Amino acid sequence: MPPRRPVLLAVVCASIFFDALDLSITQVALPSIQRDLQVGLAVLPWVAAAYVVTYGGVLLLGGRLTDVLGARRVLLTGLAVFGAASLACGIAPSPAWLLTARAVQGVGAALTVPAAVAVLAGSFAEGPARTRAFAAFAVAAASGFSAGLVLGGVLTDGLSWRWIFLAKVPVVVLVLVTAAVVVPRWTPAGRRALDLTGAGALTGVSVLVVLGVTLAGTPAATAVTVGVPLAAAALLLAVFLLAERRRRDPLLPPRLLRRRRAMASDVAALTVLAAPFGVSYLVTVYQQEVLGRSPWATALVLLPGAVLSAAVGQVLAARLLERHGLPVVYPAALVVVAVGNAVLFALSPATATWVTVLATVVSFGLGMGVAYPAATLGGLDGVDASDHGAAAGLNNTALQVGGGLGLAVVAALVAGALGGSTVGAPPDVALSAIRLGVLGVVALPLLGAVVAAVGLRTPAPDRLGEDSVA
Repeated sequence: MPPRRPVLLAVVCASIFFDALDLSITQVALPSIQRDLQVGLAVLPWVAAAYVVTYGGVLLLGGRLTDVLGARRVLLTGLAVFGAASLACGIAPSPAWLLTARAVQGVGAALTVPAAVAVLAGSFAEGPARTRAFAAFAVAAASGFSAGLVLGGVLTDGLSWRWIFLAKVPVVVLVLVTAAVVVPRWTPAGRRALDLTGAGALTGVSVLVVLGVTLAGTPAATAVTVGVPLAAAALLLAVFLLAERRRRDPLLPPRLLRRRRAMASDVAALTVLAAPFGVSYLVTVYQQEVLGRSPWATALVLLPGAVLSAAVGQVLAARLLERHGLPVVYPAALVVVAVGNAVLFALSPATATWVTVLATVVSFGLGMGVAYPAATLGGLDGVDASDHGAAAGLNNTALQVGGGLGLAVVAALVAGALGGSTVGAPPDVALSAIRLGVLGVVALPLLGAVVAAVGLRTPAPDRLGEDSVA
């Protein structure tokens, strides 16, 4: 490996680590944020979801910007936006300020991820070297998500929830400066137009879907309040797809949709982060709101799964993918995630600690440690270099929107069963609501496993042509 590549790989991995960290770091801190800023229970999931929605909604634009403007420029811009928004989150005086800053953070993350993937794809040739690089990238993502669950508890308990945002600002600045030095300047292939209208429409779809699912869990939910945003999302998605077909340079090139294995990977990716988002929410609510434990105690029970996730991703993921292939490893990893989540059905006040540890060791550690790298690699299966940014944007859109939807579904199930509030709920009623949420985090990865198993049976594409058509 050339001397500069290790530093470049470290910079790229640090970028996705930050992005993944902020996907989870608010979870354990939610009760503290709720008390400090007087956030209502119906609004509380949006502290996490605001980031996820803009992250997922802008990723395709970030991918196309990468293809048009170059990976280096987009990566540096994304890091700068992310760092500034992190600072704004840390000094937020009100819920509205915090939600707005979280949404801007998501925009910064949406720029860095496809650019980082394009940097890796352009720096490492297809084959074992690229597989190992993407495995390291996925390990950084999985480690960031897991570390966020732990650091959220440590910083909230030891200092304040504000430090979950403020502590990383100087580190982001350091990575930004290093990236400016080591990331090469590549000239984009040809001039392409930017589809800002399409990006806005797709972000609107994400917001409306998550809003509809979240409203379903509120006490005042009706067919109208839930159905209107979901119907509007469907209409907006139809308009987006029709408009994209007429554009010369669409946000989502139709040729990407013809890559069957990549598309199957992306559809399955909708469930990859849905389960851990949901699980971390369930664990936080049960440990803190029902059992009255501290953020630090909650973080401790999540720590073993977090550590194992990083180890499995680093040691096993690339080897399993090289030896057994994506069609076997991807669905099998999602089944492992579901099995681990199912352990949470055994939750009770007496067993809460060991059941949570066992569940997350299997789900986060063994399952997600392999599923995330598989999803990331699968999203680029057979994609030409000129479309790496768009393909990475599409793949990460599926991952992040799926995470937001998973969180919204589980939060809606729990809130709906409890009448919208955990405060004052009898322990047995709260536990029944938690178990209803567990049903969701078991079903989602199983659905993803079926999609991956069926979709990846399509023969791998050759290097020059499109996927074979049955």
